[in-house]
Amino acid sequence: MCRVARICYLVLLLTGISVQAIESSGRVKLFSSAGSLPSTDVLQTNVGDILTDVRLDFRAMFKQTLGSFRIDFEPTITWTGGEATSLLSSAGLPIEQLPGNDSLRYFDWSNTVVDTKDHRVVTRVDRFAIRYRQMNWSLSAGRQAVSWGNGLTFQPLDLFSPFAPTTIDREFKPGVDSILFESLLGESAELQLLLIERRENEGFESASTAAMKWHTRISEVGADLILAKHLDDEFVALSLSVPVMSSLLRVDTSRLCDQIDCYVSALANLDHTITVGPSLLYLFLEVYHNGLGLDAVTDEVDTSLAGRLARGELFTLLKNYASLGANVNWHPLWSQSLVLIKNLSDGSGLVQTAVNFEPGDASRIQFGVSKPFGKTNTEFGKQAVAGELTSGGAPTAFISLSFYY
Repeated sequence: MCRVARICYLVLLLTGISVQAIESSGRVKLFSSAGSLPSTDVLQTNVGDILTDVRLDFRAMFKQTLGSFRIDFEPTITWTGGEATSLLSSAGLPIEQLPGNDSLRYFDWSNTVVDTKDHRVVTRVDRFAIRYRQMNWSLSAGRQAVSWGNGLTFQPLDLFSPFAPTTIDREFKPGVDSILFESLLGESAELQLLLIERRENEGFESASTAAMKWHTRISEVGADLILAKHLDDEFVALSLSVPVMSSLLRVDTSRLCDQIDCYVSALANLDHTITVGPSLLYLFLEVYHNGLGLDAVTDEVDTSLAGRLARGELFTLLKNYASLGANVNWHPLWSQSLVLIKNLSDGSGLVQTAVNFEPGDASRIQFGVSKPFGKTNTEFGKQAVAGELTSGGAPTAFISLSFYY
């Protein structure tokens, strides 16, 4: 943990001792996955038939309220082991959120304690923000989570730190170093002003994001207007949510202009909950057009798309996608989710299911499988490397154990 974070935390502790007790809680999580590599996979020589990934993550959560002020502080320690530790990246979309680093954030609040071919230990401050709240407005500054847009699988309006479409655990969204002003405007409108600062990014004159979101509601229809200057790009978006009988239709559209061209992206989803016997079944359908996407995976990736992939703003390469999802409560303690993601351009896709068992408020177990499909040299299928060697396309089984205190 960096010196600044340690000093600030000491101040927080001393303030808490003199005023009132600090609220504290936490989570310990063990995640493990095993991917079955085909005989032609390029990794077979180094790791064998099975590619394993094991992670142990500890998150402490501290909250301190001082009148109109609230301080949130959440440090994390992550141990990573298994064959995947020695690899810079693994093919395919991540099932588990990767341990964050601060290479692109304004504050360097991460530290790699151990880094070998077998083990890696990283400490990081994922949340550290101060919020000042009044009756109709609030101002917060520091590392905090920010989410915009209506996406269920894809998040084209989230320019900050979106989850990958296949991420199972979305309990803690990665924080960004930002200043956020929120204000209620009458009874049905809200204004948000956001400033995110980063370190200098190569190829960009600016390393910041300045954005405004105006939300209003007319009868049962909700609307968001977003205007942003993101790095050197101009971004404008409109988001709508409209009831359709007993379902909810959400639509996101955006136009992003860089120094070369403008790109229009769009997303629409419809969800519905029905009763099946004693269980509730939640269903959704989502379609997504990525204006920045390629026509084929063999096309050259331009600098605009490559930068967004590297920064974690996008996770897919091509233009058109659809996803179908379901969640059913089999029992008060058991539930299951299922999602099918299909690339409408090349026919490849991925199916993923996770079973959740929650025996109480203090623990949760998740396990499931993720299976990509598609022809060679499609987005979710195997990628030809050299000769008969391929990369990606491996099915993966995973399990996650979480304990809260």
